[in-house]
Amino acid sequence: MKRKALTTVGLCALAVGLAQAGLRPAAAHATHRAMQVTTITVTTRNSDFRLSADSAPRGVVIFKIHNTAVFHHDFSINGRTSKVLTTGQSTTLRVNFLRKGRYPWKCSLLHHAGWGEKGVFTIY
Repeated sequence: MKRKALTTVGLCALAVGLAQAGLRPAAAHATHRAMQVTTITVTTRNSDFRLSADSAPRGVVIFKIHNTAVFHHDFSINGRTSKVLTTGQSTTLRVNFLRKGRYPWKCSLLHHAGWGEKGVFTIY
């Protein structure tokens, strides 16, 4: 009889433990990974752009764009486009990259991309 009582108590404790585990939010079991933030400086010139790096890890990339050219320029990547900059102006474009891959960028004004104001940014 004692053996049955212990087994019943053990099974009840196991059942209660499983029920409590089921009530916990899924986030309690998942490992949390901080979002990577990378800053890239983009310098626009008359017929080309200079990026401080051509790749970054997955996460948020903050493009700090500065126009040193006499022409107006913007910066477009992954469906996001900065405001148009005149000579000496600067702006920031924040883009969240969730997947690894190669992302084309360009100046979307007139025929600027055709003049070489384009490239590829890699997310690893």
